[in-house]
Amino acid sequence: MAALLALCPPAPPEVRANLIGLLVQACDATAGLIGAAAHHLLRPAVPTTAGTGDLLAEVLRLDPPVRATRRVTVDAVRLGGRDLPAGSPVLLRFDAANRDPLAFGEPEAFRPDRPGGGLLTFGAGERGCPGDRHALALAGGVLDVLRERCRRTPTPVRHEPHPTLRIPTTVEVSVR
Repeated sequence: MAALLALCPPAPPEVRANLIGLLVQACDATAGLIGAAAHHLLRPAVPTTAGTGDLLAEVLRLDPPVRATRRVTVDAVRLGGRDLPAGSPVLLRFDAANRDPLAFGEPEAFRPDRPGGGLLTFGAGERGCPGDRHALALAGGVLDVLRERCRRTPTPVRHEPHPTLRIPTTVEVSVR
C-alpha cells in the first residue's frame, strides 16, 4: 500500500483511495479478460482468421470478467415491471444482458464474427469504465502473443470465488 500511495499524485485521502481502488479493480478485470480470452482463443473450434479485436469483443459479450455492477436510482423509475423509488439499489447483470436473444442471435454461441461485440460490458456514458482502452490494449497484446506462440493445454479453467468478477486462477498453455 505504501508503494501505491507513493505513486499517487498529491490529493485528499479519499481521492487517493479511489485511484488505488480503480487500479486494483482494473488489474483484476484485465486479468479476467485475458484469462477468458485465452480460454476461448486456444480452443480448436475458434476461427483463427478472426481479428484480435473481434475475439475480445465476443469474449466480453459471452464471458465478461466483470459480470455485474451496482447502481442506485437517482429518480423514481419503472424497471422490469416494478416501480422503484429514488435511491433504490439496482444490480446490472452484464452477463445476462449480453446473452439476450432479442439482441444477439445464437446468444450462447462463441462467434467472433458477430456484429456489435460486448458493448454493455464496459458500461457507457459518465459511468462507463475509464480504463476500457487500456484493458483492451493489454489483453490484445497478450492475445497476439498467445495466438502466435502457444496452444492450449486441455485442462479445466478454475476461477477465483467472487460474486461479480470472473478471474481465472490459472490458464495453462504450451509453446508451439
